[in-house]
Order: sequence, then C-alpha cells, then structure tokens
Amino acid sequence: MMQWDHTSSEISTQVEGWQDAHQAVDAAVDDLKYLWRQGQYDDVIFTGCGSTHYLAMSAASLFQQAVGISCRAVPSSEILLHPRQVYGRGKPLLVAISRSGATTETIQAAEKFKADFQSDVIVISCYADKPLNAFATLNLAAFAGQEISIAQTRSFSSMLVMAEGLAQVISNTFSPRQFSNTHNAQVAALREQALKYADPEQFQRVFYLGSGALHGLACEAMLKMKEMSLTSAEAFHPMEFRHGPKSMIDEQTLIVGLLDAHTYNAEIAVLNEMRALGAAVVTLSPDTHTDIRLEGHQQRPSIVHYMPFLQWLAYQRAVNKGLNPDAPRHLDQVVIL
Repeated sequence: MMQWDHTSSEISTQVEGWQDAHQAVDAAVDDLKYLWRQGQYDDVIFTGCGSTHYLAMSAASLFQQAVGISCRAVPSSEILLHPRQVYGRGKPLLVAISRSGATTETIQAAEKFKADFQSDVIVISCYADKPLNAFATLNLAAFAGQEISIAQTRSFSSMLVMAEGLAQVISNTFSPRQFSNTHNAQVAALREQALKYADPEQFQRVFYLGSGALHGLACEAMLKMKEMSLTSAEAFHPMEFRHGPKSMIDEQTLIVGLLDAHTYNAEIAVLNEMRALGAAVVTLSPDTHTDIRLEGHQQRPSIVHYMPFLQWLAYQRAVNKGLNPDAPRHLDQVVIL
C-alpha cells in the first residue's frame, strides 16, 4: 500500500459520507423545525476553525439566502477575542462546526456563547460523544465522514451536506431525495480530470475564484492546496480578482473558477480575461459549457459536487511533488490548546 492511501480512500468514498449526512438531517427534521420555531432568533452565527470556518462561510451564505435572516460566519477565535464585534443586540443561534468535536477554540466559543446568551447551539460534526457535543441543544453528526488523514476531505463534504440540509429544513425546501451511488462514478472521473492540472512544474501558483456560497469552497480548496502540496494558493471573489490580484498572472498560473448558474455570465467574463493574460483556467459548474461539468448536480443538486475535483487537485499535486497528503508537515488532525 502507498503511504498516502488514507486521503485517496477518503476522497473516493465520500459519497457514502454524503448519504449518511443527508440521513442525519432527515432524521432530525422535526427537531430542527421545533427548535427554530421556539427559538425566535434574530440572527445566526456560524463558526469553526480552519476548514470548518470556510465551511461556516458557505453555510452562512446558504442559510441567509434560504431563510432570509441575518447570518455571519466567524472563526471561533473571534467569538473568544472580539465577542462584541460578532453579536448584535438580538437573540442569536450558534451553529458550531467541528470535524472532531474536540477543537479547543470551538469548544470554548460554544461555552462562552452559552454563558453569555443562554441561547441554543447546533453542533455539526462527525461525532456525537465529544466535548463540543455537550454544549449542543441539537447535534447533527455524520459518522461516515470520519477520517484518518489530517487534511479534511470526506468529513468536510459530509458536514457541508448537513449544513446545506439545515438551511433547507428551516426554509421548508428539504427533500428526502438521497444521493445515489451513481455519484461514485463522477468522483472517480474527477480524479482523472484533476491530473491534467496537477503538474507542479507547469503551475507555480493557484488561484480559486468563487462567489456567494461557493466562496467558502474556494477558500477551502486554497487551504487543501496549501496543506497537502505546500503550494502558494489564494482565494478571491471572481469580480475582485480584477482589482489587483490579476497582476500576479503569468504562464505558470492556474486559475480554478467555481461558477454559479445565476452569476455565470459575469464570472466567465473574468476568467476569459485571465486566459487572455496567459493563465491556464479550468472552470467547474453544472453548465454544459464549463470545462468540467458537474453532472451529478443534475441528478441531485448540491454544492458538494464541487468538492471532489478540488480535493483531487490538491492530492494529485502533492503526490506529483513526492509529498504525503495524509500527513502535511507541522499539522495535527485536531488543534487542542
């Protein structure tokens, strides 16, 4: 077995995690709706650390769009260090996201939140018996998202499905329609497509562009590239890339565009401009004109379909550099202070 088999397996098997996460939300529909009705919240704060902070960014966007209530995403450390800059004057709901349920900053943030507001906490995790779960009014756990590797892949995707499902339940748009096993084929196919863009000699730097809920995924992709392959990578909103960052473009630049159907025309114009400046560009979306069409989105819509390519790209580049994606240098699976 290769020394980096864990990450490869965890990316490959993530559809099982999606299915398990969907089932967890489905089983909690009544409890979630009751909590929301009783809570009468004025705003919702989503929090996490590292990957789960970026997940919180996407979750906050999805929730605000679906429900129409003010939502914010902040790192757990901001709740601890700058609480008055986080909360408004009304009654907040905290959604704390942690793969392990044991991240010190997120545990302390939930504890402080409970002490300050005596309000409710929803925990999204891959466990149900960890320290963070003790502060939850309601736990959503995707057990099939658990993983061995340090860099989050299957866990991130699983928790993303739960966060998306949470927004759908509260907005009464949740469907019991499950992810099909046929999605495994696209996850496998995306590995081969990622290989085309994973040459470390050809590309020295990588930019990820995404707006709305996809911006959080662009940030997560940036983090995966840094963690696994030790590559310089950044994430921007597509329209913002014109305002300075495009000066970095040369023939060794790769730009990955996460395109949304509602903003496709404006964003593809940015990417075409960057192509003209010499960058290599690869676009992802459900649209038929995209470089990589996310076909699974038609079968079962979800932004989770963007994740496998982004994860494979970081993984394949790491392997091409002779690095071990399972164990990025200087990192631990859980930050315990």
